[in-house]
Amino acid sequence: MIRKSWPMIAAVVLASMMVLAGQRASAQGPRLPPGAETSYDIEETQVLKVFSAEDQGHRFVAYLVKWKDSEVIVGDPLARSAFAVGDTIKFMVNRMKLPNPTGNVSSLRFMLLNSPSPKGGGPVPAIKAPPPAEQKRTMRLVQGDLSAATNETERFYALGKAAKKALKAGKTEDARKLATELEGLAPKHKNDWNYGNAIQDANQVLGRIALAEGDVEEAKKRLLASADSKGSPQMNSFGPNMQLAEDLLAKGEKDVVLIYFERCATFWRMGADRIATWTKAVNEGQTPQFGANLDY
Repeated sequence: MIRKSWPMIAAVVLASMMVLAGQRASAQGPRLPPGAETSYDIEETQVLKVFSAEDQGHRFVAYLVKWKDSEVIVGDPLARSAFAVGDTIKFMVNRMKLPNPTGNVSSLRFMLLNSPSPKGGGPVPAIKAPPPAEQKRTMRLVQGDLSAATNETERFYALGKAAKKALKAGKTEDARKLATELEGLAPKHKNDWNYGNAIQDANQVLGRIALAEGDVEEAKKRLLASADSKGSPQMNSFGPNMQLAEDLLAKGEKDVVLIYFERCATFWRMGADRIATWTKAVNEGQTPQFGANLDY
């Protein structure tokens, strides 16, 4: 049971942290550069205070805890836990350093690792932290290393990143093959947290390939299909990928991009202001500054 729980929870946590790292780098101009350093530890302590909120079916859950000599906030990326003051939680401490011409940009983040609450009951005990080798394997999985996958579900988690990396490296046929495989696996994982990411990544990669091959109509179809889900923890927080949208705008296809914005707005409620800004820019004949959303 532990082996099954750890990759799922760690994958969504690490993927969220990698997305956030990309957002920070892009905010300063360039995208996430090579040479970024990251490390993480597993800690356990008692809850001092609970923070929670809910809006139109979307939940936020976090806990105030004592860590070393500071009080810090531990976020629950799945927003499914229900711990109370005095409960013991297990969490990941992530340290990330990004190279920057004016000095390194460093961040410190705290993510809950306890298993989600079962129906009708309180939180289950914290999962046991796996050995370092298993933690490294999970990191490789999140980074798209398919050789780290030990079953179909783990391969499902890694395929999106693998397809995008292949496309970025100019390996078009590899990217097409991986994205097609991901598209085929997605229907089997409709209730998985990664389903929205899979729908997005498969269609975005295949759409960009189609556009590069001159098939604008297929690219437009793929753009809209990439938003055909309820989102994901990453998409609902940081937003969807806008690379194919930008590419289509360069071809003068603004109408389909505006429809895409509308579809994204159904799950990216946190990005309503940005979608409004981008919509205004497109209606005025401009290409929006999508920033980090070109990388997600």
